[in-house]
Amino acid sequence: MGKFCTSCGTALNESAKFCAKCGANAFQSDEPAQISMETSETTESEQEILKTMNSTKKRLSIDRALDESPQHSRIGTREFITAHIRQSLTVLKNPKQMLPTVVLGLVWLVLALLGSFGINPLPVRILSFLSFAQGGMFGGVLGAAGGILGKVVVAAFLNAAIVPLFQKKAPFSGISGGIKGFFSGLAVKSITAVAPLLGGVGASLLIYAFMNISQSMQNSMVGIIAFVMLLQNLGRQGGFLWGLVFSVASSLSKGKTPSYIGVTRLVSGMTLGFGLGVALSAMGLRWCAWLGTMLLIVALVFAIVSKSKKEVATV
Repeated sequence: MGKFCTSCGTALNESAKFCAKCGANAFQSDEPAQISMETSETTESEQEILKTMNSTKKRLSIDRALDESPQHSRIGTREFITAHIRQSLTVLKNPKQMLPTVVLGLVWLVLALLGSFGINPLPVRILSFLSFAQGGMFGGVLGAAGGILGKVVVAAFLNAAIVPLFQKKAPFSGISGGIKGFFSGLAVKSITAVAPLLGGVGASLLIYAFMNISQSMQNSMVGIIAFVMLLQNLGRQGGFLWGLVFSVASSLSKGKTPSYIGVTRLVSGMTLGFGLGVALSAMGLRWCAWLGTMLLIVALVFAIVSKSKKEVATV
């Protein structure tokens, strides 16, 4: 008589210890003497199979997550920015999420009116510093453009701090992980690692000088906010900047995805650059623009040298 599964009735080989269809133990009722020994063998066999299946599922889920994560985005810069703008506009469907931005806009308006009438006591100066109210009020057209960008950064920061509270979520989650990622990104052991780090520092110094055209301490809050937001990006390994870096790199390299550690060093360098920019403002030194330009040139030199070494090594 053939051997069948006692659970689903599937025909089994004589040597089978479990059903290939339902996974049940493949024991016949006339085998009582071998049940205890075969049960342990079957259990061990099933455990090995389940362990292999779980490992495969875990590997597939990790691969899928990596493919869908920002750092592995293969879309171009234009497509990424367009998609981000469309996603940002969805906030219009929920007016409550616009409340922090509206309040911030009213604060900017009131502070601008007070300044025009010469009313500038200490509380007003403190609130102007915290809200970046004077951003874009100096430096002509270039200063105005930089101030608008800075105000967008401040508004995004305020929304990131307040909106999660309405959703009963902790704001700025990932900061602690961002601090660890920041210091790990600063650890360089080769000339190849220097280029993205210096490039990030130089780029953020230029961006800070653009948003704070006077490079004054009064308008340095935008640099502090950028520093905190970059730490959050490092902790989450995502966000607008993270995705933007990968999309730009994908566009420049014609679809080639940059390395994870390279982008981490770049974002760590940008975080350091904004901190350095605020420190220079605190010391009254307007060095951000030329120092950022010099660091970008040095980073380009390091990138060329490291690329040349790789080509020589492969020959």
